[in-house]
Order: sequence, then structure tokens, then C-alpha cells
Amino acid sequence: MTLTKRAMSWLATLQRETPMPTMQVERLIRDAGGTPHAVWLDFQERFGGYIEVVGPDDFAIWGLARAADAKLPPTWSEPNRVHISPGYDGFPEAIACADANPVHQYELRADGWFAGIGGPCPSFDMKVERHGVMHEFYSRGVVHETLVTRQSDAPEHQRLLQDMAQWLVVEASSDGAQFFLAPRRLLRFYPRVRQMILLEIASPAA
Repeated sequence: MTLTKRAMSWLATLQRETPMPTMQVERLIRDAGGTPHAVWLDFQERFGGYIEVVGPDDFAIWGLARAADAKLPPTWSEPNRVHISPGYDGFPEAIACADANPVHQYELRADGWFAGIGGPCPSFDMKVERHGVMHEFYSRGVVHETLVTRQSDAPEHQRLLQDMAQWLVVEASSDGAQFFLAPRRLLRFYPRVRQMILLEIASPAA
């Protein structure tokens, strides 16, 4: 999947350390008795080393493994090791994909499914696309949250969904979360929990 310019623009705001070479990561996966799935190696090649700020003094450093001599020493993961979780209940195995507090659940399944901040979603690319949508919208001006509801079935909220339908951002949307980006409004809709969050630009950027 090729990222949109919007997603690439957000990615460019992140710092990036020199990632562990993909061939070395592949060797670590094999040494751990795992299978170096193509989606895992692709992730390491494209996203390894990016440093995402996930909270005050809280970072997720993307990658399947990090070296002991990294400029920012590994905090939550053992250096030069991968952490693979076995599959269960029909779900495939997963690998930790960031040096991050475990509460953030940065895992990438063998089928590409990502569970973590920006997810859960079918791919890590979609996580990046979602951040790109938010980054672009907030760059347009001062943003206010004008609606938060778990009553998406209400007639007025159904009308809002209809009005925003043309603005669906396909590359950022899944069955669990849909993003609609209009010039002055951003709607996030979570069908399974019937939640809607509407953001609106109160004043444009100078």
C-alpha cells in the first residue's frame, strides 16, 4: 500500500532513529522460533525507527527489535530481541512492533492487523493514514469538539452521517471506525459502539 501525501506529511513530523536492519530482524525472528512473515518485514523496512509521541514524556519507538546501543536505549523491550505472542482462538500470532509501554498494545499480527494507538485497524498503514487525517485537519485552524454521542441512531445524527458521507476517507476507515474529512468538519464514527465525535474549525489558520 502506498501512503497518501497526507499520511506522508504527518510521518515527516516524526523523528527517526537508525532502525535495526531488516535482515537482522528477520534473523532474530527465526532464532526465536518464529516465522518472518512478509507483513512484519515490510513494517520494519518502512516504519522501523520512527519515534511517536503518545503522551507527556511517553514515546513509542516503532520497530520489531531495537539494538542495545541505540541512541535512546530500549525502555520497554529487551535489546536485540523480538517478542512474539502465539496465535489463539483462530487469530494468528503477533509480534511487538514498538518499544512502548505495554498498555499501548503495539502489536502487529501475522495477517497485518494492528492493535495500538490509532487502531485497532487492518494494517499499520491505516494507523498512519488516521494520524495524517487528524494532522491535516488541525493544521487548518482552531478546532473545537462540537459533538460526542453514543446515540448515532438518533435522526439528527443519521442526517449528519448522510451529509458527511461524501467526505469518507477510505484509506483511514474500517468496519470499526470511519473518518469523514470535510473542509471545516471532521467526523469520526464508531459503528459498533454507535459513537460519533464531530470536530469543527472555529477559525481558520492565519
